Amino acid sequence: MSEVADKAVSCEIVPSYSTEFRRLFKLFLPVLLGQLAQTSMGVVDTVMAGWAGTIELSGVAIGSSFFWPALLFVVGMSFAIQPIVAQLRGSGAIDKIPKSLHTATVICISISVVIAILVALMPNIYKLTSDINQDMINVATGYLYAIAIGIPGFTLFNILRAYCEGLGTTIPTLIFGFIALIINIPLNYIFIFGKLGMPAFGGVGCGIATTVTIYITTALMFIYTQRAKFYEKYRLYRQIYSIDTDDVKAFLKLGLPLGLSTTIEVACFSLVSFFLSPFGPVVVGAHSIALNISGLLFMIPLSLASCATIRVGEAMGCIHWHRALRTTYSVFCMGFVFFLLSFSCVLLFKEDIISLYTQDPKVHEIASLLVFLCCLYMLPDTLQVLAIGVLRGFKDSKTIFIVTVVAYWFIAMPIGYGLAYGYITGQKIAATGFWLGFICGLVTAAIIYITRLVMLFRKRALPSGMNLQI
Repeated sequence: MSEVADKAVSCEIVPSYSTEFRRLFKLFLPVLLGQLAQTSMGVVDTVMAGWAGTIELSGVAIGSSFFWPALLFVVGMSFAIQPIVAQLRGSGAIDKIPKSLHTATVICISISVVIAILVALMPNIYKLTSDINQDMINVATGYLYAIAIGIPGFTLFNILRAYCEGLGTTIPTLIFGFIALIINIPLNYIFIFGKLGMPAFGGVGCGIATTVTIYITTALMFIYTQRAKFYEKYRLYRQIYSIDTDDVKAFLKLGLPLGLSTTIEVACFSLVSFFLSPFGPVVVGAHSIALNISGLLFMIPLSLASCATIRVGEAMGCIHWHRALRTTYSVFCMGFVFFLLSFSCVLLFKEDIISLYTQDPKVHEIASLLVFLCCLYMLPDTLQVLAIGVLRGFKDSKTIFIVTVVAYWFIAMPIGYGLAYGYITGQKIAATGFWLGFICGLVTAAIIYITRLVMLFRKRALPSGMNLQI
């Protein structure tokens, strides 16, 4: 497809709803399946660590509560690549894509190295606490040492993935997501349980397996984006560009709020494992199971949000507000349908799903209540993440950051902590309190984001062709 054709694709007339649904679904299905495959790696880690024992399961959960917020800072920054590439493609300026990606790669990889060092040092935090099971701490420490090595590789993988998705090609997300899952399962078995001559590392083996998987998959995806015919004209990484200060500032202005907001949001969920540690391995394990299930379900609206970013970004590349609005309506309609399906399935098969994670009756009992609460917040969770996807298409990262801070750290965490430790009701309800706090935070975020979208379309619904400053 020529550069002119690229622009023509982006600046077409407003499609009908049926056409928009088809195009969104064509983008959505590969992203969803790829996301599910990647998330399933975390599920596999949790399940196989659980098979190794409750201590191993809880240790991996605690280690993950530090690792994922740190990693997702730089992954969140890579989200900025989607709208950048989509808007450049939408405007027909594909010759600017290689330089933009070069700048983004240098920044993200540099930050990822720093984050990897910090993650490796995080086990020292455990030494400050004396009321946490020491066996859990040992597992968590080894897990963090092992998985920190994989952070730069994971970062490059997400950069390449965002690049492909920004160009409207989501099949690579599907292919390499499943390749990672297929590789990760046997490696987990080998390193956790000590097969093929390897020692049994227990929960630490999850970290080793994930790191090896990350680098193999990233190398394969890099080769693909260099040799596949579709990507030849973009000439990614074919030359070294000088780093322009203005380009760095522009990327950081967009990427930093996205990285920070992603970290803040995930930290509210995953750090709960640390706060729940004094309640013991049973409570931590139950929370880990509920968090994994909710994360798996979250992939549906998250994948749809990525598609919204791509389609809205393309539309705004040529200042097509009406097409952006059509995409927004379509995305929310699809999201509501998927919410109803997810909600119904989880309620019907809740007990069977939990049984896949644990055979411990105490863990199962607590997890059952937490998964029910997870069902309650699905709707506001779906609404807020879809709105974020649309706002990313507009490069409105400042709003995303502000709302995330307010909704999660000023509402969700204070309420959750107060309920969990009995400061609000006078009775400690442990993990249940934190999940009730999550619901309050998500409802708040959904309301604010949707209000922002309404204001954006009303106040900035400029005629197509007028200049737009984002």
